[in-house]
Amino acid sequence: MFWDEFVSLFTEMNLVPAILLILGLIFCIIEMFVPGFGVFGITGGICLLGGVVAKMLYGGTVTQLFILLFLIAIVLLIIFGIVVWSAKRGLLSRSPLILKETALPENYDQVDAKLEKLIGQEGITITVFRPQGTLQIGDKFYDAISIDEYLERGTRVKVVELQGSTLYVKKS
Repeated sequence: MFWDEFVSLFTEMNLVPAILLILGLIFCIIEMFVPGFGVFGITGGICLLGGVVAKMLYGGTVTQLFILLFLIAIVLLIIFGIVVWSAKRGLLSRSPLILKETALPENYDQVDAKLEKLIGQEGITITVFRPQGTLQIGDKFYDAISIDEYLERGTRVKVVELQGSTLYVKKS
């Protein structure tokens, strides 16, 4: 009885449910490997649901419905397991599906050479520092943070440190 239903599920399946189920699985596989906004996953879920509904409309039984849902769940769990196993072993990082470049340049976290020249130079605070504000060195303006916490406008300061692209000043 059960095996008869199982066999007839696939042998008596029409073209529309078969295509929808196959497309749904393909889209779900793509979603697991391609990060994004879930477009492939949502499309895959809709195709899988449409395939199940189409199978039932073309003469499926309740037993076939449960068999089909169970098989879809098993396939998706297997695919998910492969992705997790692959991610743990680092196999995904060697895959052509995974982007290896970053949007930031390689030396992004390094100190800017132009700002590094400002260490030791003196300037005047243009705004009040609480503890952040704007200072003027020569004819250029820079955002900085005060080590002395609060500084009045017009205070002479000296650049004492640079962390990343943040200048730190103290009263001179």
